Amino acid sequence: MCFLRRPGAPASWIWWRMLRQVLRRGLQSFCHRLGLCVSRHPVFFLTVPAVLTITFGLSALNRFQPEGDLERLVAPSHSLAKIERSLASSLFPLDQSKSQLYSDLHTPGRYGRVILLSPPGDNILLQAEGILQTHRAVLEMKDGRNSFIGHQLGGVVEVPNSKDQRVKSARAIQITYYLQTYGSATQDLIGEKWENEFCKLMRKLQEEHQDLQLYSLASFSLWRDFHKTSILARSKVLVSLVLILTTATLSSSMKDCLRSKPFLGLLGVLTVCISIVTAAGIFFITDGKYNSTLLGIPFFAMDEKFVFHHHPSTPSLPPSHLPSRMKLLFGGTQVINVSIILTISYCSTS
Repeated sequence: MCFLRRPGAPASWIWWRMLRQVLRRGLQSFCHRLGLCVSRHPVFFLTVPAVLTITFGLSALNRFQPEGDLERLVAPSHSLAKIERSLASSLFPLDQSKSQLYSDLHTPGRYGRVILLSPPGDNILLQAEGILQTHRAVLEMKDGRNSFIGHQLGGVVEVPNSKDQRVKSARAIQITYYLQTYGSATQDLIGEKWENEFCKLMRKLQEEHQDLQLYSLASFSLWRDFHKTSILARSKVLVSLVLILTTATLSSSMKDCLRSKPFLGLLGVLTVCISIVTAAGIFFITDGKYNSTLLGIPFFAMDEKFVFHHHPSTPSLPPSHLPSRMKLLFGGTQVINVSIILTISYCSTS
């Protein structure tokens, strides 16, 4: 191969062009051999990936469970905040800090918290009867030994020129009820049920006390709100999937009915969905964590699928020459498809 140097072209340009040609020919040769291998061993490329998909898919479905610890989802294992919280938990454990207010505790366990808010312009200190009724209703719930930790006022207005900082009025009061689980899974389950009943009770009391606004909070509230994002995104995911299916079908359709293959586009989307389940199974088997943010990664391989579909076929070769057609196809597209499932889907429909 001879390269003619353009007038004024630097030597680096010649070397760069030569390197591109070498890489292109090497990639084309590799894809030729890959196409021949796929066409000569169709049973292997149909059976083995299917068995792997079933195996890993079943393992993913069996081991699937939502992560309840938000720190493992949003904080790295070596984060400074997690180290500090672990140190605070070891020095000031919750079960031994009965005299501490909730604001002094760094890592509370099971608890229920209610914020009683007065209407704008009113004083929460004048709503003592409603506060005590709410407090008594919580204490009447089925639980173990009662232990009052403390409360805190919000929106405090002090008496002017007061030396002892007397409170004139307050907008809200916050009461926290802690539950002891003693490190027992059974007690933790009981505490979770108590938190659910606590939130239901607060909603019921809100209807009875219209002059107060009750806002309940429990230890699982943040976890519940975090996982509600998947419910909110469900409609968007479904709309996106419909758009992907429509685009795949239209892009694989042609005016010529004989050459039109709309089902290949649908098959491409199906193989991507299968690869998601397979990837999740591989993560679980290797003791990894498959986050929902990884769901969209296999869809980046859809462009390779459409390159296979739209590559012009060779009319000079009859359909019986499958190895030659596959060799030209892989060599023409020059695509190294790292997903076995995507390669199998084309071979099964050729």
